[in-house]
Amino acid sequence: MKIIGIYMVLALLTLGMIVSVDMIAGTSMTRSLQSIISVFATTTLQEACCMIVFAGLPVFFAAADLFKPRKSTRN
Repeated sequence: MKIIGIYMVLALLTLGMIVSVDMIAGTSMTRSLQSIISVFATTTLQEACCMIVFAGLPVFFAAADLFKPRKSTRN
């Protein structure tokens, strides 16, 4: 679950960086968020599938790691 937390922190930092650069350039926060939303609204189905797959990979690997049998550390 740590890897999912790391990915969430990185996603929030990226969003914050995008918004802060837009605000430094003089764009309002609502306009900056609207431009991010419009990028996702204009994607094709194939692009959306690729984004979903790459966004879901950390969750898939974390879930697979939870169900993997572990060896006992006792000898």
